[in-house]
Amino acid sequence: MKIQSTDVIIAGGGLAGLALAKQLIMANPELDITVVEKRKFPIPDTIAKIGESTVEIGSHYFTENLNLKKHFQEKHLKKHGLRCFFGAPQDDYSQQDELGVSELFGIPTYQIERGVLENYLYSELIEQGVRVVDGATTESVDLNNKNQEISVKSDAGDMHFRGPWLVDATGRQELVKNKLGLKKPSAHQGNAIWFRIDKRIVVDEWSSNEGWQNRLKQPGNRWLSTNHLMGKGYWTWVIPLGSGATSIGIVIDDQALEESGIETFEDTIQWLKQQQPKCAAAVEGAKVLDFKIVRNYSYGCKKMFSDEGWCLTGEAGAFTDPFYAPGSDFIAINNTFITHLICNDKKGKDIRLDSAVFHMFYNSFFESTLSLYTHQYGGFGDRRMMSIKLLWDYAYYWGVLTVLFFKNTITDIDLMRSLNPLLSRAQDSNNRMQALLIERAKLRLVLPAKGLFLDQYLIPCLTRFNDILKAGDDIDTETAIKENVEVLESLLKYLSDMLKEDAELTISHDERELLGDYRLSVLA
Repeated sequence: MKIQSTDVIIAGGGLAGLALAKQLIMANPELDITVVEKRKFPIPDTIAKIGESTVEIGSHYFTENLNLKKHFQEKHLKKHGLRCFFGAPQDDYSQQDELGVSELFGIPTYQIERGVLENYLYSELIEQGVRVVDGATTESVDLNNKNQEISVKSDAGDMHFRGPWLVDATGRQELVKNKLGLKKPSAHQGNAIWFRIDKRIVVDEWSSNEGWQNRLKQPGNRWLSTNHLMGKGYWTWVIPLGSGATSIGIVIDDQALEESGIETFEDTIQWLKQQQPKCAAAVEGAKVLDFKIVRNYSYGCKKMFSDEGWCLTGEAGAFTDPFYAPGSDFIAINNTFITHLICNDKKGKDIRLDSAVFHMFYNSFFESTLSLYTHQYGGFGDRRMMSIKLLWDYAYYWGVLTVLFFKNTITDIDLMRSLNPLLSRAQDSNNRMQALLIERAKLRLVLPAKGLFLDQYLIPCLTRFNDILKAGDDIDTETAIKENVEVLESLLKYLSDMLKEDAELTISHDERELLGDYRLSVLA
């Protein structure tokens, strides 16, 4: 069998692998890149893959860093934020409590049709000279210092590739992780049941109440949100796709899963009829396109990047939780680190320090993200806890990590070192806030619904964080992080107080400057 030489072997041609190939070829058009993928292209537009919703970092990565803005605007749905509904089921959905935005802050995010996006990336890569071997089954992987090899079987015959770099983007197949024993257990226990139907679900049709419809600046746009139907120990997502299909998932902790008895699609529908009857009724009569159950989905990785010529990206490395849709964010971060390593190695630079520091950075990002979910699912049906939690988690995400990514600083080791004292302060505040939320979650509360609307668009500090992100080069990174960390520390004081059972309805001037009247809404 002839051995073919290549600069970079990417095992896995899903979203993570294809995006990495595009980022690499943009960074260095002379790279010889080979992508090996088990599926045949084109794949179905609507395909059974988790990760259909993006938030700010992932959206920025695809539209700005990879120059895919036109494709996203034309082929994918613009997302209307994350929206949560609370309380025991009501016939009229306007009686549920609602947490979300009345209008968008201005940084676009998207609901992505994975098959459409991956097919488009594949076509672009072929045009740019990237070798994509599809319909290929990996037979063996051999990892040596800058001398990586992979053997595959495909419709075109047996193939063998050798090169200095191999990146594992095979998802939960985890080629490199299994070979090197890199799997790391996660403290977060979660399970997911999800399916897609050939029908558009429009949440706006779940109530005809005029006041409820007019809560949004653009009435009728609720269905474009990632809608979360919240309950004790679980949440159900309803995500619209550009094809007209809808993705529905139930993400659930171990206790609630055991109580649910869910094992099949039929069990899932029966459970939905009891817990979320509006959703069950909307599914009725639709064609089911796929159905999956994944238990204990969260896991980490002992090492993501090696100066010896291998790396991991996407779910081949680690996975936290789908609640805030961070999957594309971690693809963006991983791929940016990997591109930096490969391109600098190609230039003959010493990447030993970079590879070690990048894993340390990545692990810090991963652990901070994981802390948002661990031991908290019991409180996901608790309107008061979640209205405080989402505000804090947004502030922490927009105020720190998103700034670093938008400003292209995560590969600047010297700057990141200088920011470390500030980042440590932010992380300390986050750890303290998450500890308080964990204590509240233990109560597994579901408060009686009052038909409340907690409008996050009216919270001044969230507008401020978004304005900083939109400022681009007009703002200094260190100045922005310093100011944001100070805001987070003030927020911690106010939100901690709001979690107390005896929290008062009085609002100080300083709190109103940051939160407006949000305290009154939360404690209503």
